[in-house]
Amino acid sequence: ITSSCAARIRQLASTRPNPDRVYLRLYVDAGGCSGFQYKFLLLSEDNDDGTNNIDSQDDEEEEDGTIDPEEDVIFLKDGMRVVIDQTSLDLLRGSTIDYVQEMIRSSFAVVGNPQSESACGCGSSFAVKNFESNPALD
Repeated sequence: ITSSCAARIRQLASTRPNPDRVYLRLYVDAGGCSGFQYKFLLLSEDNDDGTNNIDSQDDEEEEDGTIDPEEDVIFLKDGMRVVIDQTSLDLLRGSTIDYVQEMIRSSFAVVGNPQSESACGCGSSFAVKNFESNPALD
């Protein structure tokens, strides 16, 4: 997790009623133009205001903010938390989670994913190396 990512989580959390309870959830979902896509949700353990999903293109996802200690892994950087479920972690292991600011967009991003064989142009989806041994489990 980069310092830029942690700083952006802190900035977004500061707009919430309980900023210390806010975290970034990252998971991998089937879909996107390359087979799998990265999803980022800004959540609060309180589910404080109902505006949890920062991926504005996919508002159908509803998360309650619960962290499952048996399924989720919590990563800390500069006091900010990124939570990844075990299944997604297998597809993200070795990656860097960043907040990238470009002229045309700013977003959280997965960078340098060693599990990725190829990615789409915008970087929000990817194909898994050795897909036959790592099929999508829907």
